Amino acid sequence: MNDLFAFGSAAKALDAEDRYGAAGDLKKTQYVMQLLGHPADADTLKCLIIAAEKGLEVESRALDIAAGQHRSEDYLRISPTAMIPALKEAHYQVCGDLGIVSFIEGRGLGNRMPPRNAEVLAQQEYWVDIARSDAGPLVQRIVDAVFVGASQNTTAAVQDHAVTDDAVAEARSALGPMLDALNKQLAGREYIVGPYSYADVHWTAYIHLLCIAGEGALIDARPDLSAWLARVRARKSFSGQDIVAYTLMPSPEDIRANRLADVVITDY
Repeated sequence: MNDLFAFGSAAKALDAEDRYGAAGDLKKTQYVMQLLGHPADADTLKCLIIAAEKGLEVESRALDIAAGQHRSEDYLRISPTAMIPALKEAHYQVCGDLGIVSFIEGRGLGNRMPPRNAEVLAQQEYWVDIARSDAGPLVQRIVDAVFVGASQNTTAAVQDHAVTDDAVAEARSALGPMLDALNKQLAGREYIVGPYSYADVHWTAYIHLLCIAGEGALIDARPDLSAWLARVRARKSFSGQDIVAYTLMPSPEDIRANRLADVVITDY
């Protein structure tokens, strides 16, 4: 059996000097984290965003989803239900975006990201719920049609081309009312529920995947949503580090090459 987390600095002894984060006053406050995920998976992208926002270093490895690596015996030892992504720090492991985001929040730098005001917190969870439950599956359908299907058997892809086009058109149509509602919510606001929050993290991942899958017109047609995306693309880390989380988002070429970014912090 192979340890899928045995890569990068984690391939070395746990007490090795370079198993820790960047040099500086906070050196040895936490180990470099290991992330297993996929560049076309929104949940993986959320984990990269939140790690950058909270100032934590992460080394990433992309699973070979096309080859079924997320269902391999090696990965099922990490995640018995094949849930991705998975994260490890030292001896601790956690799977799924909600668990990983909560863990990174607890380990990260700066103030807490979740709003303390009960009404704002409830609004955050409302928009996170819409993103995960309603928009997410539709975005994934488009991404799979554009990237995953194209990387599989060519004959099958040609045979299923009309079906794929119909599925994308249906997903695009179903996303319209959700994006309209989000555009309306953003009118006169800098971020979705006030200060930058987890609602922005979740929607950033989905909207980025839409854009690189060729659906950027859905965003451009909605001025307040488009302006929000421009702000998100430029914002510096919540924890004060000199890093822009959006720069970690994959390009179409990254997805085709099955390549994930690392989170590297240089200014502790």
